[in-house]
Amino acid sequence: MNEDLQKIIDHENESWSHIFRKKLINDKQNPKKFSSYWDEKYYKELTDYVNFLFSKYHYSNLLEEGSGSGRSSILLNSSIDKTLLDISQDALEYAKHISRKFNIENVKFVVGDIFQLPFKEQTFDFIWSIGVIEHYNILDIQDVFKEAIRVTKPNGMIAFGVPNFYSGPILKAWTLKYMPKSVQGYRLGTENFYKEKVLKNALVDVAKKEGRNIEYLEARYFGNPLPVESPIWMINSIGKMLEVLFPKNKFIMMIFCKFKK
Repeated sequence: MNEDLQKIIDHENESWSHIFRKKLINDKQNPKKFSSYWDEKYYKELTDYVNFLFSKYHYSNLLEEGSGSGRSSILLNSSIDKTLLDISQDALEYAKHISRKFNIENVKFVVGDIFQLPFKEQTFDFIWSIGVIEHYNILDIQDVFKEAIRVTKPNGMIAFGVPNFYSGPILKAWTLKYMPKSVQGYRLGTENFYKEKVLKNALVDVAKKEGRNIEYLEARYFGNPLPVESPIWMINSIGKMLEVLFPKNKFIMMIFCKFKK
């Protein structure tokens, strides 16, 4: 592993460990399961679709790389065997808290590196990450894909989500990046903007090199286009209308890659 990549990994570990330490302290004092109505709707939309995939293809287990809170995996059907991997022990402690909050028990927590997954080949039916790969350059991303493919079963699937820089929440976070620290709210940091075609092509190239045949490759968008703090009436009226008119302006872009048997 080169020094530049190691510096990025160390930076992400330090930054997110700090964030999740604070989240754990704050969340223990907050009985609510979701931070907002927007948040709850987003997770429902995303997990409904992934649950559908698990049912359609008879999948039974998953790995979430760079899991952070792991909420997306934790909220999936309870019958799914779930493994959450993160380089940050603080992130995993927060994920454990989230799993207890939702009374989900069949979750494994593993400290590990997405570039060197501590699992045997063809271990998982479904591997995904959300808000992870955009912190790296395209060559490093291809190394992440290579490792993910290695531990994916035949007929399995890998998926990855990146922030959609044309959505309200991300545009707000981009604006806050240039505002004084006294202005509260999530702001962008080391994220890179990658177009759908670039990420798809990178994944196809790696799959070919690894001798894996792709059954299908698709992009889907999840999450209301409006900022997270938007009132419920606005999310359910203006936000819903925007979802229909501009589906590619939703919060996150997920790319799903299904492999052939």
